[in-house]
Amino acid sequence: MEAEREGAELTAPPPPAASAAAVSVVFDDDDLLREILLRLGFATTLVRVALVSRRWLRHASHPAFLRRFRRLHPPALLGFYLRELGAWAPRFVPVSRAPELATAIRRAGAAEGHFFISDCQNGRLLVTDFDPTACRHAVLSPLRPARGKAVLPPAPKWSLIWFFLPEKAAGCDDDGAVAVLMLPLGTKAKPQVDLLTSGSGAWVVRRTAVIDLPEPLPPIAYTLPPVEGKVYSLTKCGHILRLDMAAAESCLLQLPDRVSTDNFTLSCGEEGSVLFLIHAEGYLLSIWQLPMTSSDADDWAVVYDKVPVREACSRREDVMVLAVDDNLEFVFLWLRSSAVLMHMHLESRSEKVYDELKVRDGRFLDINPFMMVWPPVFPALRDDDNLDG
Repeated sequence: MEAEREGAELTAPPPPAASAAAVSVVFDDDDLLREILLRLGFATTLVRVALVSRRWLRHASHPAFLRRFRRLHPPALLGFYLRELGAWAPRFVPVSRAPELATAIRRAGAAEGHFFISDCQNGRLLVTDFDPTACRHAVLSPLRPARGKAVLPPAPKWSLIWFFLPEKAAGCDDDGAVAVLMLPLGTKAKPQVDLLTSGSGAWVVRRTAVIDLPEPLPPIAYTLPPVEGKVYSLTKCGHILRLDMAAAESCLLQLPDRVSTDNFTLSCGEEGSVLFLIHAEGYLLSIWQLPMTSSDADDWAVVYDKVPVREACSRREDVMVLAVDDNLEFVFLWLRSSAVLMHMHLESRSEKVYDELKVRDGRFLDINPFMMVWPPVFPALRDDDNLDG
């Protein structure tokens, strides 16, 4: 009996005061606290724990800490908006199953209205609203429903025009927009970037230039959002046209040697310093990158080389590249013969087939990957908020 009592004494938990003191030693150390916060995994969790105290909020919202957090935990892909030809509105399809993102995913799926998505960036949608009386442009913020819909004033009326959300460094707020105009003038092009800031009620010319072209401007299939004064367009001839508006220069970028078909898409990624080309041949997927400062075809570097899409291989069919997310983590593909949409997570090579969506034709699909907001929105504290520390 005495031995049992001694064993119980050895394994008894420390008194509450000692436990509290040990916890205090850890959490009162700023360096340890930052390391703990870095391991939370999701920005949504970071925002919640920042409510513990002013000190925690100060550490969690510090720019240097957020840069470290983002390198470890890039903004998550919540899902994607899918719109078929003839549909009045897109539908939201979740990708992430993380419980920490459940609220954000629910809000993303609650976006209502009849609209076509022109651009999708940082938790916002730039849409063409199919109003019964007129087509108008608007900015939606599904993750911040209190913001409502910001209807934009009528845009400049030109034929070759593309609409985007502004760059983070463009000095424009969440409800602004960018219009890229492309006027063909024989062997010249007159690109113009118009900027709209929310509340201004008017579009203002941000940049314009007349640029000599190596050949008459071919028909343009699509244009990427402007990045640091550069506009990238894919022509229907399979060339990449780069217009540098600051230097008033243009060039036609040659594709990598192995890209012999138009089964590819382009992306500037989240940082905007590299141009990515995502290409499929048969059931094999390859990705190249080219520095924004380069125009030499020899500078294309392989990021992923001939990655087999297992689902397509098992079905013995080809894939068509549809879209890629900003972090270059997920590639959305169309199985041509089976008429099925799928995605591949590049790092893990995991795949998901969306048999339940019953999509009719992948050639006429609009897919817009929808990412979590960055930087996270922390609560604004009032003087009377009762947060210790």
